[in-house]
Amino acid sequence: MEGKGDFMDILGELVVALAGVLVVVIGRLTATGRIGRNAFAGIRTKRTMADEESWRIAHRGAQPWMIAGGLLLALSGVVALAVPDPAASAVTIGVGTGLALVLTVLGTVTGLRALNNRTL
Repeated sequence: MEGKGDFMDILGELVVALAGVLVVVIGRLTATGRIGRNAFAGIRTKRTMADEESWRIAHRGAQPWMIAGGLLLALSGVVALAVPDPAASAVTIGVGTGLALVLTVLGTVTGLRALNNRTL
């Protein structure tokens, strides 16, 4: 079995960690309105793209879940860097990514519900 420390292993784990940081930053900036409607980042549905208020409401509702998902993704990348066994690192990345995906989907659902209710 090959040992841990291969450049591509480390690069992959760093990319996962940085992707998590990016999710946190985008989650925060879309919720505060610093990133408005766009074709690249955020919850892009017909309703959220209708106007800036709808965009902001949906992203404010999603924000806690998006930040939690991003933090979990970043943490899984950092933990995978510290784990000496390549298989354990892969499991860490896989589980972390899967859970982060669940959290971001929950964020999307919560944000769209907030938009439906116009509560935020």
